[in-house]
Amino acid sequence: MRSEAEWVRRLRRQFPPGGGVRVGIGDDAALLAGDRGREWVVTTDLLVEDVHFLRRAQPAQAVGWKALARSLSDLAAMGARPRYALIALAVPVTTPTAWGDAFFSGVKTLAVRHRVRVAGGDLSVAPVVVADVQVLGEVEAGRAVRRGGARVGDAVFVSGTLGLSRLGLACLRQRVGLVGPLLRRAVEAHFYPQPRLALGRALARRGATAMIDVSDGLSTDLGHLCEASGVRARLYRERIPVVELLAPLAGRLRTTGIELAMNGGDDYELLFTLPERAAARLPRQLGGVRLTRIGEITRGRGILLVESDSRGRARERRLEPRGWDPFRRR
Repeated sequence: MRSEAEWVRRLRRQFPPGGGVRVGIGDDAALLAGDRGREWVVTTDLLVEDVHFLRRAQPAQAVGWKALARSLSDLAAMGARPRYALIALAVPVTTPTAWGDAFFSGVKTLAVRHRVRVAGGDLSVAPVVVADVQVLGEVEAGRAVRRGGARVGDAVFVSGTLGLSRLGLACLRQRVGLVGPLLRRAVEAHFYPQPRLALGRALARRGATAMIDVSDGLSTDLGHLCEASGVRARLYRERIPVVELLAPLAGRLRTTGIELAMNGGDDYELLFTLPERAAARLPRQLGGVRLTRIGEITRGRGILLVESDSRGRARERRLEPRGWDPFRRR
């Protein structure tokens, strides 16, 4: 397969929704029929050593935290409340018991914070560490926010700052000394991402028409939202909340703040759309999380990036998705 998106399109044709599956393959999570005015929201995420994390650089507790956080973030993007989790973990046979204890300590810390019950799972051995976390949540029937609800005229928003996690990973890979609050914050964001569960529910109540978590980079995840909704997004580069890198660090890492935001991934912030009337009433922060308006939804397909040229004149260009894709050759 050339891409993850191609896999998903083929699997959607093979396994269409139905029989109680309200939303199937292709969204942040599956939506299943429930009772008493509720629906189940179910997701699963893999965390693979040397693909999603570096064991030599990442504490075991942080690996456990991140394994659960990734799945919780999928529920946040649908405005759901998490209830239960199943944890499957495979490790090399030489793995110390202390590493496993620390891994599950990280899982438990985040689970307690969000009132999630770990109800079971599986254990096995593998050449590298592989964690698979399934989370079950619930949402009021008909109130789940999907990727495919954006409409022409909606405003596009994102939470937090984009690119922090990718900056932290770049520092770890290149063994950059963590001097200063920015780099320490970046590594913290990479080790301990914060799933925006309360924010997701608040945005659902405020009328969010579409939502997705930024796990693969803004260019890729906004592309997913546009494809699912059958629309185009116009994105303003100067409005995107990016990491501000000083020239020496940017040169050493061979990157920029906008590159980290567009194509880095692992931020687990929420990217969402709102009708104009609701957008005008949205505060700049909700629950202490900054919200930034970065564009609007228009007719067409794909993403247009608006940026200024050397003379300060605005120009548009088509933005191609270049975020994280596990099937892309690197």
